[in-house]
Amino acid sequence: MKILVTGAAGFLGTKVMKILKDDFELIGTDRGSAKGNLKMDITKKEEVDFVFQKVKPDVVLHIAAMTDVDRCETDKEMANRINVMGTKNIIDGCARIKAKLVHISTDFVFNGGKGDYAEDDLPDPLSYYANTKLQAEGLLRRSGLKWLVIRPEVLYGYNGDGSERSFVQWVYSSLKQGKEIKVVDDQYNTPTLVDDIAGALGVLIKKGSEGIYHVAGPDKLSRYDMAVKLAEVFGFDRRLVKRIKSSELKQTAKRPVDSSLNTEKLKREGVMMHTFEEGLKIMKKQMGIKS
Repeated sequence: MKILVTGAAGFLGTKVMKILKDDFELIGTDRGSAKGNLKMDITKKEEVDFVFQKVKPDVVLHIAAMTDVDRCETDKEMANRINVMGTKNIIDGCARIKAKLVHISTDFVFNGGKGDYAEDDLPDPLSYYANTKLQAEGLLRRSGLKWLVIRPEVLYGYNGDGSERSFVQWVYSSLKQGKEIKVVDDQYNTPTLVDDIAGALGVLIKKGSEGIYHVAGPDKLSRYDMAVKLAEVFGFDRRLVKRIKSSELKQTAKRPVDSSLNTEKLKREGVMMHTFEEGLKIMKKQMGIKS
């Protein structure tokens, strides 16, 4: 099976290219042709059409997106161009070659009022970023394509190439340098090891799964809990982690209080995810750090 991957030089894309390379014929794309990928800017329809006609993939795994939540709030035109219109270009390209589209969305489509969100719970985005991702889901639903939407949450892991820009990486870097950090204890997530997402994608694509799937870890944790657990696993001073409330943070875009995801549907496909502690230990081993 031939799979074209957008955003293949990013954090998730890099891991997908590593983990799924033995199971599929992968062709990576990104807007700068890094790491040997094909050059393709998803906002440029002519580039998308050219690459799709050249490669003619069976499946397109659409990872490329503008994911900086606060920047999306301040530059809505760019967020719309990339996350909505860029996805429309991908959909149109898939339609021309009759390819299936696998799209990466987000837990932020929910307002965070209750947590433990299942796939059929009603979305209610709080930020412009989340709104663009929900719009993209809607385009896909109405496209007539065979499609699969994956909603992950708080990606973390290790690539070894500096491509990760995440909460976990910030915590790790700060504590390693002995810096005190302030972390909210009233925002809850189900953090997800990036290796697990790549593996789940492989399973679902092989099975020909369609519809929406929540792909997230089994632990519901506050950001503070995550930071303390990381300190414990990596042997840092947990006293450097200080509790604060969300109200004390200056964030441009609103965040859900509890966007934790229910993954029972994924489990029925035989996919099991690592706990946060297990995921951190996998990261530690990949980084060559001995216990």
